[in-house]
Amino acid sequence: MAVGQVKTLSLEQANQKANLLLESGQLAQAEEMCKRILRTKEDSHEAYQTLSLVAFRVGKQDLACQLLEKAIAIEPNHAIYHRNLGEMRRQMGQLPAAVAAGRRATALDVNDTVAFYNLGIALGDSEAYNDAVMAYKHATKLMPGHSQAFNNMGAALEKLGKKEPALKAYTEAAKQDPMNAEAQNNRGAIHSENGDLDEARSAFSASIDANPLFSEAHFNLSTLKKYTEDDPHVEALEQVAKTQPPMEQEARARFFFALAKAREDLKRYPEAFEAYRLGNQLIRATYQYSEEKTRKIVDHIIKTHDADHMAATQSTADANPLPVFILGMPRSGSTLTEQILASHPQVFGAGELSDFDVILNEVAQERYNMPGLDAAEKYTADDFAEIGKRYLARLKKYAPRAKRICDKMPANFMYIGLIQRALPGAQILHTRRNAMDTCLSNFTRHFTSTMNFAYELTELGMYHNQYRRLMDYWDKSLPEGTVLDVDYEKVVDDLETEARRIIEHIGLEWDPACLAFHENKRTVKTASIAQVRQPIYRNSLERWRSYEQELQPLKAALQNYAGRPYPGV
Repeated sequence: MAVGQVKTLSLEQANQKANLLLESGQLAQAEEMCKRILRTKEDSHEAYQTLSLVAFRVGKQDLACQLLEKAIAIEPNHAIYHRNLGEMRRQMGQLPAAVAAGRRATALDVNDTVAFYNLGIALGDSEAYNDAVMAYKHATKLMPGHSQAFNNMGAALEKLGKKEPALKAYTEAAKQDPMNAEAQNNRGAIHSENGDLDEARSAFSASIDANPLFSEAHFNLSTLKKYTEDDPHVEALEQVAKTQPPMEQEARARFFFALAKAREDLKRYPEAFEAYRLGNQLIRATYQYSEEKTRKIVDHIIKTHDADHMAATQSTADANPLPVFILGMPRSGSTLTEQILASHPQVFGAGELSDFDVILNEVAQERYNMPGLDAAEKYTADDFAEIGKRYLARLKKYAPRAKRICDKMPANFMYIGLIQRALPGAQILHTRRNAMDTCLSNFTRHFTSTMNFAYELTELGMYHNQYRRLMDYWDKSLPEGTVLDVDYEKVVDDLETEARRIIEHIGLEWDPACLAFHENKRTVKTASIAQVRQPIYRNSLERWRSYEQELQPLKAALQNYAGRPYPGV
């Protein structure tokens, strides 16, 4: 039947025909059919609905919404129209409108599973996670086998910090659909953070079985195992590398890091480095990084932290020993140090916190209308007292009964002069490691957070130099004992001596649990998840020598530094 034969059809049949044309991808024919319907019946809300879907599919998003709103104006109580409008608005980034349409759809039809599911997505995108969880719960009550609704519920619960309910939701998602690769991977990630490594490996393997090209699961699994020649995962990785299937840039980068890890475990070092190089190259291509900008930031910090000015603006607040800052270069042993500390019954390891940076910027904006570091010369003793007060208030919420709380944000080395004034009772631990090993460990790790300096060898070396330069400055300008250096190599060589030294420095009595840090089941989110679940090992010492030839650009950059001798240079 040709499109022009509308007159031989009833309006209901014509609208059905338009929908069939839409569903079969014959968009031009569907559009023409709808226009003919509207010439016959200008208030056909069904035709406006179909036209809106045609417009949305060809990228005319604004027009699609206008057409759908015409359908709603004619028939305001048709739930599916509001449901579709909500999803269109969400995809356009118009979240308040998306949520409003979604709520209207669910109010009109309390049995529409898709409407509740779509509403959950819109609420999650809006960071209204509690409401998103409720929407997903409703969807799963209507359809108990809705695997993706359970998976999304888990993601919202994770955002709320509710790890165990999130794990339960992910597990249910995987149970309802074992081929839901995302749910299997998410389940594995929580098991990994909790230290349940066998469960994690099983879940990541199930994710790969469900989708052999899901590079995130490949990467996650690679971080939790030591490869052997007969490991089938090695062959799976090499097969993907050989066939080079289409992948998004981020996914391909993760895959190369997983492949590199497998090759390194098998001591195929040149091949491993090539995979690392390709992964880093893909990530480096996605952003701008300026070593000159980093140098200027360090210049500014040194210029604005004159020793006399720092002494004159010291907070007069009581010295509260609660905060323990663990800082330095990423991959320098900070997670190991925190794990040792957090194994003490009076210490809580809060992980990498952005709190000090957030509060610093809050106070600077409120009082000087500028970013935190820019206001360094303007801060008064009263400002530092306020910064310290706010930070302590936030810190206590993580563990109200702890005597010490660790903040393990590596980049806080930029703020040592500010921390020392705002929090006079804080202990600052500077984790250090052989410079070549530190930088190689950065280069061979795919970070979940932005580490823009880490993906090109020369840039990585130059960033390390700026870090060293600033640490040298703090060492010379701050009172003796402000910072305790913790060398990774010394911790590995003599765990008990170094652990006792650290515990003594933060003012607590020794507890032998600190030596059994690998038995601590606390949640760990950093790249060192697997390592801190093991006793002390020496495999990472002098690791860089396996790549000595490939690392010459890094070595040259690190040697281009005129400061004091530093490990590994």
